[in-house]
Amino acid sequence: MTYLTRILETKAGEVAELKKEEPERRYREACRDLPATRDFRSAIASRDGGINLIAEVKKASPSRGVLVEDFRPLDIAARYAEIGASAFSVLTDRPYFQGSPDYLKAITQKFSIPVLRKEFIIDESQIYETRLMGADAALLIAAALEPSQLRDYLQLFAELGLDALVEVHDRRELDIAIEQGSSIVGVNNRDLRDFTVDLMTSVNLKRDYPEGVLSVAESGLKRRADIELMQGAGFDAVLIGEGLLVSEELRRFSWGQG
Repeated sequence: MTYLTRILETKAGEVAELKKEEPERRYREACRDLPATRDFRSAIASRDGGINLIAEVKKASPSRGVLVEDFRPLDIAARYAEIGASAFSVLTDRPYFQGSPDYLKAITQKFSIPVLRKEFIIDESQIYETRLMGADAALLIAAALEPSQLRDYLQLFAELGLDALVEVHDRRELDIAIEQGSSIVGVNNRDLRDFTVDLMTSVNLKRDYPEGVLSVAESGLKRRADIELMQGAGFDAVLIGEGLLVSEELRRFSWGQG
């Protein structure tokens, strides 16, 4: 069993419990009073050859365990905002990343920067939950969805005013993402089957992006040279979690500037 299949099995159980809370009904009742979402897509679009930072607020990972013992998400988000983050990514998965919807809600309420929900979405109920939670965007993982699911979920995202970051790892998944209408596509340098990392995954796939699709490089970025590699490849943004915790170089990088 791979990391991804194990996580998705757990997520299926969570979704069964979530459906009992009827998030779609709750959204329909609350939608008129919900604040408008912030423009995640515009926030991460590169300008003048620069590269933007999606800073991930993350306590733990399945491969590394706990990354931050004294985890204070608002303090971490404040530091990321100070160094020039264009958007936040917040983990809401509890079993594997020790995340929480409460972290996301607190960050969206305190900061004006758009917030991406980092979650393993496999059901429409989670999308309604995402909108109720206050997120501006969310992750969709191509490897976790059938192409028809991805298409339907992208349509629902648009209806709810959410942006979708569609994550791929190889050319087949990239082709599927584009064919189903994805406008923001991230390349995960980490193979979710075994959690190995290869930065050239992003570099090689970027050559196949069509014009008009925003590009995000994800995972394994820990040095200034890594960011310059992605910038040289033409990426609009990078999504970094652990790297910001361990690298002073990344905290000092001129984010968003050419």
